[in-house]
Amino acid sequence: MQSFKVIIFDIDGTLLNTDELYFKLLKHELNKLDVSFNEKQYALYGLDDSVFHLGLDKRTAQSVRDNVLKNYYNDQIRSKLRFKKGAHSVIRSLSKQYKLAVGSGEKIEQIERYLKYQNLNQYFQFIGHGSLVINRKSNPDYFRHIAKFFKVKPEECLMVGDSVFDANAIKAGCRVVIIPSKFTKHCTFDRQCSILNEIKVLPLFLKNTSADLN
Repeated sequence: MQSFKVIIFDIDGTLLNTDELYFKLLKHELNKLDVSFNEKQYALYGLDDSVFHLGLDKRTAQSVRDNVLKNYYNDQIRSKLRFKKGAHSVIRSLSKQYKLAVGSGEKIEQIERYLKYQNLNQYFQFIGHGSLVINRKSNPDYFRHIAKFFKVKPEECLMVGDSVFDANAIKAGCRVVIIPSKFTKHCTFDRQCSILNEIKVLPLFLKNTSADLN
């Protein structure tokens, strides 16, 4: 096994609290309809699919989703953005040793806003976004595309995320670290994933992994 050269970071739920913001907005819209919704459902389906698994008619489901996105994609939401504990210092530290990429299903414009607003843009050489390939992170080519950009093999890339979508990097040959969020702690992950309790222990994980490889 080769050592890592590139670390790919998910944003929603891994680096920032955007997963919590999406969940609150979605739950607010569903409360208007007296539709119950919990953290486990959100973890399993995410924003895009959740509203279509609740028995709502197609028109209502689309309206709920549109309202959530309308309230999310505005300048006011930026004031509610928060780093997950230890995320900023870990990014800053690892950028000195590895090439860093974003691996998100978000719109590229929104990712760029996140990075700029949180002063993270200087650390990332590549932005993986929702339109990078068809089906986003459900498609192994998403991760192969990132590896190709850095001119490395997929097995030289480590995907760090919090969801089953991030775990799909395994299918591309990447190694995967999962840091479950308050939502995705309900999910079952591939046994090949390494599970960490918090992002601040990632540098130690990398150090130990590097020692094992040597």
